[in-house]
Amino acid sequence: VAGPQAERHHLPAFPGSSRPRGAADIETGCQPHRKIFGEFSSSSFGDFQGVFNQPQEYIMELTFNQAAKGVNKEFTVNITDTCERCDGKGNEPGTKVQHCHYCGGSGMETINTGPFVMRSTCRRCGGRGSIITTPCVVCRGAGQAKQKKKVVIPVPAGVEDGQTVRMPVGKREIFITFRVQKSPVFRRDGADIHSDLFISIAQAILGGTARAQGLYETINVTIPPGIQTDQKIRMSGKGIPRINSYGYGDHYIHIKIRVPKRLTSRQQSLILSYAEDETDVEGTVNGVTQTSTGKRSTGN
Repeated sequence: VAGPQAERHHLPAFPGSSRPRGAADIETGCQPHRKIFGEFSSSSFGDFQGVFNQPQEYIMELTFNQAAKGVNKEFTVNITDTCERCDGKGNEPGTKVQHCHYCGGSGMETINTGPFVMRSTCRRCGGRGSIITTPCVVCRGAGQAKQKKKVVIPVPAGVEDGQTVRMPVGKREIFITFRVQKSPVFRRDGADIHSDLFISIAQAILGGTARAQGLYETINVTIPPGIQTDQKIRMSGKGIPRINSYGYGDHYIHIKIRVPKRLTSRQQSLILSYAEDETDVEGTVNGVTQTSTGKRSTGN
């Protein structure tokens, strides 16, 4: 997992989500103005502190199967969170803080500027309402400290490359953007997957069965007689879970006919006999000539 990223081009989760705390939320909507300017509810100037406390973003590498089926993946993050030593109070445990007489413990001070009266954060106590005489040795009075925490990310089945989830870590949130590796077998199109199945000439002509690798298990595929190369066979419901709805996608198997490069003498003879009876050949066939009577014969 890579470290925090400088920029985030992703979206906040559903407002009012009913997911339990700790569950990862897929990003779906965007309200960047609320992140920048705040709600203007706690201060006349908005929550500018939130601008500097934006959630950190991490990159998580996933295999194709992990993204398709879902996985619980653990990694370690470095995050600034409530100091565990002082519990965010800022003073060394066992010591007392002094009441701020400058603001009377309110954390706010009143400034008279002619006809206007303004209230702002107390310059002496920084809005705490108290003065720390013995700062915490870990956070040095800040109430927050950098910490290493192990996080288990419940990666939802069906997540796609570039998607982002957010989840709480302590009292903070982090964003995780997924990077999904290519599969040597499957190709993805939304919830549908595609793969190739190589069959013999005899299977293509006469039909039969073949075994194909599926996402969840080996699939027995019925091959109809006369199937053509690149023809698709659909395996309903054998694809990836639909992340924003119900059900599964489909698995499309693309037929590829494997033409042998070498033949035994018997195979050569049989193919020549077959070629003599063909009537829809465009051009010529090596080893087969057409006589003056219109019949075909084996050439030397």
